[in-house]
Amino acid sequence: MTHALLFDLDGTLVDSAPDLAGAMNHLLQHMGRDSIPVEQVRHLVGRGARYLIARGLWGQEAIPPPVGDAPFDAAVSCFLDYYRDHLSDYSRPFPAVPETLTLLQQQGYLLAVVTNKPLELTHLLLKQLDLTPFFSIVIGGDSLPQRKPEPQPLLYAMAQLGTTCHNSIMVGDSTNDVLAARAAGCPVIAVSYGYRHEGSATDLGADAIIDQFEHLPQLLAKSGYRQELC
Repeated sequence: MTHALLFDLDGTLVDSAPDLAGAMNHLLQHMGRDSIPVEQVRHLVGRGARYLIARGLWGQEAIPPPVGDAPFDAAVSCFLDYYRDHLSDYSRPFPAVPETLTLLQQQGYLLAVVTNKPLELTHLLLKQLDLTPFFSIVIGGDSLPQRKPEPQPLLYAMAQLGTTCHNSIMVGDSTNDVLAARAAGCPVIAVSYGYRHEGSATDLGADAIIDQFEHLPQLLAKSGYRQELC
């Protein structure tokens, strides 16, 4: 049976916080406000640009206004226009990501990206970091009406890959990834090094945790592990 691995992007495959912080601080400077450190931005990532911007402007628990709020929409455009031109100034795959994805492909896994990042920017970032060839399917935050933590992006990726929740695993770093996987009915592995709102990886409630990306194949190969998760 062919298995599929559905990967989050920011904080799981790629350390994109430096360039997200650059775009956020560009917006803040444009608005005459103080910049924020990269480490703070790492705790704001996970639900797409609108949430990142709202949290950067108004605090960790902020919820963005709906589309159609002219001032906020202008802020989003300012952020995205800058970010599009600086996607990979400093962003890099986490250690051993390309090598591990190569091994997983050789082992017969189908690989997909399921992220809340806009699809256009996702494709651009994957291309700039030479990660595009690894993934059969890429689902962005605007590919469907729903995004993580809703299950639809995961279910859609599985359908496109020809797999189901019984032979697919989500790999991510945040509560949104765990909630989406639970709602989709598939197991979920969390990376401990990623971006989180608060707390540690053990607080996420994932089925397993890896401290380094290169540990993933060994975990998947662990005797009985796949059956235990299903």
